[in-house]
Amino acid sequence: MTKRILHIVLPVLLIAISSLFSIAVQAQGGVKIGQNPTTINPNAVVEIESTNKGLLLPRVALSSLTNPAPLSAFVKGMVVFNTASTDSILPGLYFSEGTKWVKVNQISAPSGGGTGTTSWNLSGNGFTTPADFLGTTDSADLTIKTNNTERIHINADGSIGIGTAIPTATLDVKGDVVIRTLEAGNRATDSLLVANPANGRVKAISSSNFVTGVQKRLEVVATSGQTVFVTPVTITDLGKIMMYRNGIQISFALNTANSIIAEVACTAGDEIRIIQFL
Repeated sequence: MTKRILHIVLPVLLIAISSLFSIAVQAQGGVKIGQNPTTINPNAVVEIESTNKGLLLPRVALSSLTNPAPLSAFVKGMVVFNTASTDSILPGLYFSEGTKWVKVNQISAPSGGGTGTTSWNLSGNGFTTPADFLGTTDSADLTIKTNNTERIHINADGSIGIGTAIPTATLDVKGDVVIRTLEAGNRATDSLLVANPANGRVKAISSSNFVTGVQKRLEVVATSGQTVFVTPVTITDLGKIMMYRNGIQISFALNTANSIIAEVACTAGDEIRIIQFL
């Protein structure tokens, strides 16, 4: 008699529980929770459907990305909502990739507006603020690669290496440098950049000192019929001397070790300029 009652009551009880919790089980093993329990997606092991309720995940306090606690071990695919805040983790949704916790970040801001993102999107980012940045928050270096090859290396101290992973200056470039669209310089006020051939370190020197150091000038006013002019220094190479008469370059010949002869005689008042490179 008791067995007969159980055979009647147990199915009724299961139906009542199923109705109470809106749970349906397919013959293929799929489970449906929520609304429309008789309509189950055949590709889902578990399907949840609701228009006015959400899924409440386990809320735990994680201590570190590399520590599974409060779980006993990392389980690949495990999902939790972290409630704790530490130096390395913030509250949010995390999943385990098998050896550590990975935070699930919002990639783009909602179309209706909202706060900025915590991830950088490969196709660009919106809703950014001056406080957003690309980089590190610890003392680790930052590496930028293309084709899986390191191209730019930024040390934790801020020194940048292009083409080298060991920058020895604020900017260390291994390779050619091309600078385009430069403004015209001023020899009197600008500096010239020179490189040490031993280590490539670039330094600045005054352009006026540089020009004065490699050439000598002599400007005189010629007398009528004058052809011989003294050079700034002793002549070692005629090819390093240029002679100008009233701004026009003229030919000349060697006279002595310290003078040259102009190709034509000058008239009184001609402005003669002799430039001699050392």
